[in-house]
Amino acid sequence: MTRNQLAAPPQFADKFGYSQASRIGNMVAVSGTAPRADLYGDIVGKGDAYQQSVQVLKNIVASLEAVGARAEDVVRTRIYITSMDHLWDIGRAHHEVFGDINPATSLLHVEGFFDPDVLLEMDVDAYLGE
Repeated sequence: MTRNQLAAPPQFADKFGYSQASRIGNMVAVSGTAPRADLYGDIVGKGDAYQQSVQVLKNIVASLEAVGARAEDVVRTRIYITSMDHLWDIGRAHHEVFGDINPATSLLHVEGFFDPDVLLEMDVDAYLGE
């Protein structure tokens, strides 16, 4: 099967050996996605969990589309957050994108990320129908 991939941010791709998104057949995986402008730029919404969530989800949708998938194809999301205080702001943004399809979701509380301004990351799995 052919592998269709979207390159990871350049500062990580060569050092870690991974892709931002990878599709093999009908399966799509999108790596942990930060609230960066245009996927690879500066952190958006410093201190604002809702704004960061919206940016993360924009980046995820762009990553899905780059390998031929859509938000509607998502079957699982994982949300990594640095503070439970942000739960409902993040949940609101997640619902705005996925509320009609209700994918399986896991929420994990983590100590932090590479950039201390990042409040959350998300990754998703998608399945493209036959």
